[in-house]
Amino acid sequence: MDAAGTVAGGLAARGGRIVAVGSDREVATLIGADTTVLDLDGRTALPGFVESHNHPAFFGLTLAAPVDAGSPPNDRVADIVDRVAQAVADRGAGEWIRGYRYDDTLLRDNRHPTRADLDPVSRHSPVVLTHVSGHFCVANSVALRTVGITAATPDPPGGHIARDDRGEPTGLLVETAAFLVTSRLPGQGVAELTEALLLADEEYLANGVTSVHDTGVGLIGGATELEAYQALLRAGKLRTRTRGYLIDGLVPGLAEGRPERPDLTGAGERFTMAGVKIIADGSIQGRTGCLAEGYACAPDEHGMMLLDPAELGRRIASLDAAGWQVAVHGNGDAAIEAIIDGYARLGSPSGTGRRHRIEHCQTAREDQLDRMAAHDVLASFFIKHVYYWGDRHRDVFLGRERARRISPLASARSRGIHFGLHSDTPVTPVPPLEGIWCAVRRRTRDGEILGPEQAVSVDAALRGYTIDAAYLAGEENLKGSLEIGKLADLAVLSEDPASGDPERIRDLSVEATVSGGEVVWARANARSAR
Repeated sequence: MDAAGTVAGGLAARGGRIVAVGSDREVATLIGADTTVLDLDGRTALPGFVESHNHPAFFGLTLAAPVDAGSPPNDRVADIVDRVAQAVADRGAGEWIRGYRYDDTLLRDNRHPTRADLDPVSRHSPVVLTHVSGHFCVANSVALRTVGITAATPDPPGGHIARDDRGEPTGLLVETAAFLVTSRLPGQGVAELTEALLLADEEYLANGVTSVHDTGVGLIGGATELEAYQALLRAGKLRTRTRGYLIDGLVPGLAEGRPERPDLTGAGERFTMAGVKIIADGSIQGRTGCLAEGYACAPDEHGMMLLDPAELGRRIASLDAAGWQVAVHGNGDAAIEAIIDGYARLGSPSGTGRRHRIEHCQTAREDQLDRMAAHDVLASFFIKHVYYWGDRHRDVFLGRERARRISPLASARSRGIHFGLHSDTPVTPVPPLEGIWCAVRRRTRDGEILGPEQAVSVDAALRGYTIDAAYLAGEENLKGSLEIGKLADLAVLSEDPASGDPERIRDLSVEATVSGGEVVWARANARSAR
């Protein structure tokens, strides 16, 4: 994945770095008595995948949760309720029951669960179900009482408490209102979050991911998440290299417009925190992504900004002045416009070295991509939206013309915009190979090709998970391609994704993952060594 598109037969590493790339014969001259030799036996090695937008702690918590509320396996709200009932029976009255990944758009009921659904099976246990997007949650009556949410509770800024005809909370909490409950969940101390990070770490390595951008450190566990990372670093257990983006509410001094500068003492190849994450709007599938034109299914609804555009611009400017890299979540084109406005006010990026980003960037218009290119604004595209929600975007939320433009990779690439690709796990599954397939094929769950003109080549998609993703963090000289002097991070695949039928890319397997020259994960019988 270097600039020249080199394909080589062998690679050698020493001290965690690549020291030679060339033919089998050339590399073989470096083999000594103590050298570990891995024979790929026809397999293909690529740079270790760089996942440019993920939530490791949140992901790990979903893996350990007692209730899997996702679809599949659940077909109806009643199926989720059955799982909650079983969890209550297993744990006993009074213990908090957590579930993750429910998706109202994939349930046959086509609605969110409510406390009326949950209460009959959980009269003495607080229950919280978190939406697959992370932008909503549903709480039963016990949970609502525990955190003090009643009919008299006002909507928080940037959030909404859903209410019935009598004004009573239904249990659905939208955007910042969800934090009224999720921030109070027990069992999110250092020990629990450390275990969650380790569970996520194993899944990343099993999918060839050697680096991840944690875009929202503190989003789930507050400052305790950072403590969990530090505990793993001290113990030498953090195997996936992590680029941290601290959630903006945890940046000291930001509320006063004088944020502290990033503390890079102790930053290293395993963990660095030099970025800040801001959330500007919600999600398209939740109808909270902020659109300039109303939703196709509800023309008078435009979604919501979680921050006033003027306040968003103020935060961007003060963080930039303090030396932070800024990453702003923006799904709807109205939110994207406000984000670009904030970046444009910073002036020319020439010579500043800033690498400010828009996260997800789902509905960016052509004129907005022009502005992003002019101001050197980067993007991390949530490419898996095309497969997982493309049909709903086309038929329900956006209409055909806007839906075919979600994740406009070809348009961005034609303007020279640097972008990474991501899964936003736990919102969608980790495998980068699936993301690469989505970028190349743009096939939806129903089998339609959505916006074929926005598809990119296999090479461009691979770069979105390797060298271009590394660029988003300013780490392109350290990782993302297999070149001498760079980290010896590799993903070994069963086949070359660029040599066969693009439709088969997501069916390829990761056979082994190498970090710093050490095999940190391997499929059984996937390698031979001597």
